[in-house]
Amino acid sequence: MKRSRALRMLACLAWLIVCVAPVWGQANFYEGKTVTVLIGAKSGSLEIAAQIVSHHLGKYLPGKPAVILQHMPGAAHLLATNNVFNVAKPDGLTILASNPNVAIAQLSKIEQVRFDVRKFQWLGSSGADGAAFSIRSDLPYKTFDELKKADRELVAGTTGPGSNAHDFPLLLKEFTGVKLKLVSGYPSNSDVLLAIERKEVDAWSALATTIKLAADRGAVRPLVRGRVASPGFENLPVDEDLASTALGKSLMAIKSIPGAIGRAFAVAPATPADRVAMLRDALAKAIKDPEMIAEAKKAKIDMQFISPEQVMKDFNALMNQTPETLKEMGKYIKAES
Repeated sequence: MKRSRALRMLACLAWLIVCVAPVWGQANFYEGKTVTVLIGAKSGSLEIAAQIVSHHLGKYLPGKPAVILQHMPGAAHLLATNNVFNVAKPDGLTILASNPNVAIAQLSKIEQVRFDVRKFQWLGSSGADGAAFSIRSDLPYKTFDELKKADRELVAGTTGPGSNAHDFPLLLKEFTGVKLKLVSGYPSNSDVLLAIERKEVDAWSALATTIKLAADRGAVRPLVRGRVASPGFENLPVDEDLASTALGKSLMAIKSIPGAIGRAFAVAPATPADRVAMLRDALAKAIKDPEMIAEAKKAKIDMQFISPEQVMKDFNALMNQTPETLKEMGKYIKAES
């Protein structure tokens, strides 16, 4: 009788070990490891915000792993996005700090795109951030109306199709009558800003927070914003209101969706579901951390958590365009080598 009871107890213990060990192992997966947040920018508000999130994310992951930010600029964030989708191990240790404008590059069927934004595991966003168009602060034009009346063509520096630096001024050029010449090939927004400061180019578009940081130190003068109203830019004219045709308004509206998605984070499609859940929970908690909020406020970046469900919903809406819209869009947002 005693032997039978002992055997039953041993069997129960063995069953518990089999069932609990994998769960325990997953819960402690991050202990002693390093999480890399990969970003396709060297500077700007997107990079600063990702750096801030990286400072606090590890506190809320089981095992409190180290979290580092790694830069991989190139092709308007396509290089970093391709890397997380295709190269990085789908183990939950590499996170993409995304520029959601890569979805525009995907819509435009740009050759360098090797991903599908709908297949990433989105973790959420640290807040919406609209786009803005600016010019060198030493130029005489104080408003967009004055700029439209300029007797010369202004040069806009860009990183490449699919980016705010490229698409925002392109649509302004095509649908508002402003005289712009786009010069692309700059590796990152910081390189365009450097060209602005060297007076090699006259105009620059980027995330509104990035533009505001440059404006605060007197480098540029913001003149137009996208639909998403970033703090401080509420009174700027909206690009859609300036468009002369329904097509222009439609394309500018499409461009506004990435701004609403904002500073989104993702991991590779095949990342285990339990690790995705841990990362989503950690990101949501980190963005509400008082120390992180204080750090973001000091950097003049507004943080507001956007759920992964909302991020995925917006990406799906962006990618769900009619063939007719895509055909028209392709006339204005073109692939570059």
